[in-house]
Amino acid sequence: MRPRGLAPVSLVLALTLAGCAMTTALDVGYPEQGANRALLASAAPRRVQISDVVDHRMETARVGTKPKDGGDIVTSRPVVDIVREALGVEMSKNRHVLVSDRPDVVLTAAVEVFRLDAVQGYRSLQYVGEAIIALTVVDGSTGDTLLTRRYVGIRRREVDKPDESQWREVLDTALARAMHDLATDPDLVAAVGGSRAPSARPAT
Repeated sequence: MRPRGLAPVSLVLALTLAGCAMTTALDVGYPEQGANRALLASAAPRRVQISDVVDHRMETARVGTKPKDGGDIVTSRPVVDIVREALGVEMSKNRHVLVSDRPDVVLTAAVEVFRLDAVQGYRSLQYVGEAIIALTVVDGSTGDTLLTRRYVGIRRREVDKPDESQWREVLDTALARAMHDLATDPDLVAAVGGSRAPSARPAT
């Protein structure tokens, strides 16, 4: 006989699961095969050190919430690691050499936005992925700041039938577009080459 006041274990478990939204982890990244040479390759090959990558997002525990149950959407790796890897891929693909000492230039980055939003329309759902990365380029010899700039990538995808497989594609593409914004910036090309570009301006 079961003591009064104790609910069956199966019932307790069912109630617990019903009240808890599940977390989904996305393997977001910027694959090397997806990167192509761009304007950044026009700078003479340089020794590049990627120093600090910090997370300045207001909410660092997740990158979004699931439209149906409000559960967290997270990345399977820390966002700062994803961005550091993407910067490394972009520099390498554009002929520059990644080093840990005696660099010609040093890159530091801050992740300001990295998120996935779902916007419900009248007949469809739109996913919006956004990546904003603030990058600073410093002369490896003098320590002078050569450039500070924000790079932005946005991906919008409208869907009739929501599917979790679409979430990763939206964030992957937003990150890739931020890297493309970076690799096609003539001021960054000048900074990586060791010059303070005349048109360089601080991020606002």
